[in-house]
Amino acid sequence: MKIGTVFGETSTTEFVVMLDQQRDGEQLLFSYVEVAPDGGQPQPDRERIIARITNVYKENPLLSRDQAGFSATIGLDQLGFDFSRRFTYGWAKCSVIASLNGGRLDMNRRGITPNAEVHTPSADTLRQVFFDSKPSFIPVGSIETFGEVSEVPVTMDADQMVTKHFCIFGMTGSGKTNSAAKVIEELMARGHRMVIFDSHDDYVNLEQFLNLPKDRDNNDLYFPTSYEAVVSKAIANLNPERSPNDTRSLEEQVRERLIRVASVIYRNEPMRRFLTSDINKPPKEQITSTLVEQLANPVAPIWQQLVVKPQVCHYRVFPELRYYAAIRPDFTINLIKAFQGEEFTSAQWRWLRANVNQPDSGIQYLDNILNLLRPTGDPRDTQTVLDQKFRGLRASYQETVDSGATPLDLQVFFKEVASKKEGLPHSVYRLSMTDLSGNLRKALVYGVVTYFFRSFKFGGNRVKPRDTRPGNAYPALFVLEEARSLIPKSSGIEDDDISGALARRAMRELAYEGRKFSIGVGIISQKPSTVDPEVVSQCNTFILHQLKSPDDQSYVRSVTESMSQEELDMIKELGTGRAIVAGVAVKSPVLLRIDRRCSADGIQEPTPIRDELDSIDQIRKNLGI
Repeated sequence: MKIGTVFGETSTTEFVVMLDQQRDGEQLLFSYVEVAPDGGQPQPDRERIIARITNVYKENPLLSRDQAGFSATIGLDQLGFDFSRRFTYGWAKCSVIASLNGGRLDMNRRGITPNAEVHTPSADTLRQVFFDSKPSFIPVGSIETFGEVSEVPVTMDADQMVTKHFCIFGMTGSGKTNSAAKVIEELMARGHRMVIFDSHDDYVNLEQFLNLPKDRDNNDLYFPTSYEAVVSKAIANLNPERSPNDTRSLEEQVRERLIRVASVIYRNEPMRRFLTSDINKPPKEQITSTLVEQLANPVAPIWQQLVVKPQVCHYRVFPELRYYAAIRPDFTINLIKAFQGEEFTSAQWRWLRANVNQPDSGIQYLDNILNLLRPTGDPRDTQTVLDQKFRGLRASYQETVDSGATPLDLQVFFKEVASKKEGLPHSVYRLSMTDLSGNLRKALVYGVVTYFFRSFKFGGNRVKPRDTRPGNAYPALFVLEEARSLIPKSSGIEDDDISGALARRAMRELAYEGRKFSIGVGIISQKPSTVDPEVVSQCNTFILHQLKSPDDQSYVRSVTESMSQEELDMIKELGTGRAIVAGVAVKSPVLLRIDRRCSADGIQEPTPIRDELDSIDQIRKNLGI
């Protein structure tokens, strides 16, 4: 569909469109257009230049741009002016994405032909630009663009996300957690190892796909009856294990695992495409016995494991206090400091450095250190102060254990997650922090992240072969939910948040150097302006939901480079479930409607008023209302 004509000077990277009058009132920002090199109507079997509209404005040769925009929105005759609207034209500034020829994208090397026709691209064209069927790409949603195009799926380069880091930002209720869960589900479907710092148990149901039988608009979907025989065959041939955190039948669990694996194998088809909205019309891509046979004799065992084994390990933990001999001595001292949230003086640090290498762990380890201290009673004496601190630390440790949390041995945890020789067959390790104090949450981030990072940097762990030595570790992604409370922005030089400073330090090291070790970071927050900017500055992909706070909008502007001011202004107007995705994981910034997560929400949407007034329904019924 033609929407306008190229006007004025052009280049290989940008051009301006004079919009047809019947189109200049449409919402065109973030839409995509195509132009033929010869200036005529683009043809699907010939080369086309694909561009994105980055700005839309009004101009009138008799008025300034601002006046023209104003005159286009009201009747100027009411103000005593007799300018006609026909002198005001709509204009769209476009940024060239690439040249598309034969299904291949390449850098555009042609200047845009003046007076060329500008058309909206077809769904097939947009699919060629934004969808990739390779399993290393993950489907996250569908594109929203001008015209009659609908449901064009968009995939993101997962390698770019997990090695060059990503952020998901959005205010409460904007769909931020849904987007994070969607990304985690897709990475889990590919067996990628993740450690999730779950502040509010948002991801407690990652393996329970209770939202799967619903579409994005909450309409019912159905499992085809043909899947029942396939599930039975999978249980008989693969001997799958039940998830201990899921009370549903093994058949239900295996059915969902098969759909999860099939969505990757069948060229990145979204999981809901394997269901049907009409029970009499099965979906195009069916899960068959042949798929089970392939999984029973896999070329790569990972695909069989994804069906046979539960993929999520749940921990309710805090960092175990002991001497971690494999890591430098300062690690244990800093872990104690983060645990308690108190700084040590130089004299205290020297004493600890000489005595921190005690045996045992937990309470016994702390008792061993206390037995070495010789307090004099002088409140200024180093050992007297340390004795008081460690007695307080011992009491805090015991209270945490009594609350039901389990001490997490960081050395053991590293082997479970990262070691190819000793690791567990799971892909997601969820660390629940709902019952931990703020200091302990940050101490857990510091302990886990620092132990992993140093084990890769100094401990001989490697993902890829090096010299003649094979790879001995799995790559990993660290996901921080509610990052504003885990790695908060520093308050200044005299920052008294000792635990937060250590968590920031750990995440900064990982953000700056983690890529070379194939370990990455995912930052999720409803208040991005309060998250440590150094960590965020190293993130190269952004999923941006609605942000109304001027501070948050300014913050996003400072850390994104590939978006125009006009596009960033859209962030405050995005509705629930819509997001702007930008960065290295997509070929161009794109406005998406994010797919609904398949897993059940960890925290149900609160409805306190409705809950209190449920009884009114019966009263209304009795009154005939």
